[in-house]
Amino acid sequence: MNFLEKYDFAKEDIEEFMNNTPKKILDLLTKHGDLVETNLKFIKDLGTNVYKEIFINYPDMFLMDASNFAQKFSQYETDELIASLNNNFKVVEYL
Repeated sequence: MNFLEKYDFAKEDIEEFMNNTPKKILDLLTKHGDLVETNLKFIKDLGTNVYKEIFINYPDMFLMDASNFAQKFSQYETDELIASLNNNFKVVEYL
């Protein structure tokens, strides 16, 4: 999970994430690291300030096929989506 540092995750946040995420999910995230990183890069590049919170709280979402992941976010107007996510990252549950 060292790639998280490239996305400005603090070491303390990574450690807390590793300690509080089920081992099965961590194993899948590690096994599919390239996919997870692709999806993480996509959501960060959208411009939202809460991409870290989304990843920490919904890590299994980042195992989604990259094209499906992008489509999930691309179906909304970008500025409105970013404003909604920045206001409350939990909105991602309803996309």
